[in-house]
Amino acid sequence: MKRLVFLIALVFALPVAAQDYPSKPIKIITAFGPGTATDTVARIIGADIAAQTGQSVVIENKPGAEGQIAAQAASVAPPDGYTLFFTTQTTQALNPHVYKSLAYDPVKSFAPIAGLTLGAQIVMVRNDLPAKTIQEFIALAKAQPGKLSFGSGNGSSRGGAELFRIMTGIDLLGVPYKSQPQAISDLLGGRIDIIFSDFTVGLPPVLDGRARGLAVTSKQRIPGLDQFATVGESGVPGFEMWAWTALYAPAGTPKPIVDKLNALVRQAIKSTPYLNLLKVNHGTSFTGSPEDLAAFQASETKKWKEIVDKAGMKEP
Repeated sequence: MKRLVFLIALVFALPVAAQDYPSKPIKIITAFGPGTATDTVARIIGADIAAQTGQSVVIENKPGAEGQIAAQAASVAPPDGYTLFFTTQTTQALNPHVYKSLAYDPVKSFAPIAGLTLGAQIVMVRNDLPAKTIQEFIALAKAQPGKLSFGSGNGSSRGGAELFRIMTGIDLLGVPYKSQPQAISDLLGGRIDIIFSDFTVGLPPVLDGRARGLAVTSKQRIPGLDQFATVGESGVPGFEMWAWTALYAPAGTPKPIVDKLNALVRQAIKSTPYLNLLKVNHGTSFTGSPEDLAAFQASETKKWKEIVDKAGMKEP
């Protein structure tokens, strides 16, 4: 009832609210913890929006439960443009196929604002594992089924490993983590064997020699990282995995405010910090209109259903 009253009041105040927006600080809830790729992009975009508007932007990390905690919190926030949700395919395309019930609806609970980053993963193993190529890892796993473990701190990381497991016919033990940096830490400590990781947290330890990179999950080799073959060309034809980030508002947020936020994001992706982030992490942007993000999410939801069904990732 309170939300209905709020929405009615918001409709009457719409012309003034949209014109004056933002007139106070904005909070962006992120689905994963500090130091993750999601957090890094959110902070760069948030800082630029703050610079453009003169209003502070606060990043609030709510990691856990594959992003469900953050998604639920953002879904019930007032739809006035002052609480936003920065997330990934995990909450918006994967979770509805993995879990029987969610406290939010990936489509009905949110108003798409803009897509941000799109990037491949690095397949990395601990240095003392006797496997220097994807084929050697597959052979090692087949020689000791169920003995090697993969870590994952988000849905795309788990999805990459599960799809790899299914497509190669190997038996791996999955070890879930609250965030990807924790999984990377355990890999470096020798407690798990392999990770499919976004470049933000996975590439640095590979490039400085603390872990061994076996391949990348893109369809083609990545310029600047030509030393890493793709998983597809390493004996698993057709394998491909991407991770993405995007910005949403609670459902019911007025269209003029959504459009203004979209314009702010379009300007933010031209900033030097954002462009440097893409360069360092060998990623791209897929920023378009809110409608573009909605269509992209729909296609990703279909893709992830196929992956979840094929890999048997469903949870109680």
